[in-house]
Amino acid sequence: MTKTTFKGRKTPTPKQTILIQKLIDNLGKEGERKTLGRILLDSGYSPNSADNPALITDSPTIQNGLKAFTDKLKLKREKALDYLDDNKLKKSNGRDLAGIVDILTKNHQLLGGEPTERIKISDEDRKLIDEAFEN
Repeated sequence: MTKTTFKGRKTPTPKQTILIQKLIDNLGKEGERKTLGRILLDSGYSPNSADNPALITDSPTIQNGLKAFTDKLKLKREKALDYLDDNKLKKSNGRDLAGIVDILTKNHQLLGGEPTERIKISDEDRKLIDEAFEN
């Protein structure tokens, strides 16, 4: 369970603290990285949680624990974007900079609880969903 401090702020449980550190370590790692599911299992979460990592990683406590790291990702992404001018794009390293921006953006979205993909819902499906909520 999440503990509440005297000011009402939530502090991570020991398991959440381990998860936060493993997430940060995994993104800083060179080479092959672990999946979110594997990191959850390594942090002591159940296989059911590992099958639905967003249920854990999107929690306010985890997001708060990752905030300093995701803020750094955002700053690095902005610096890379600033450095990526037309002259750089003409050179071979422009592709590398675009890759850096892409990776930083995706990691920031993933760890910041933002959507990482856009899914189009047909008008027919949207109508079914609306009807389900009306009932």
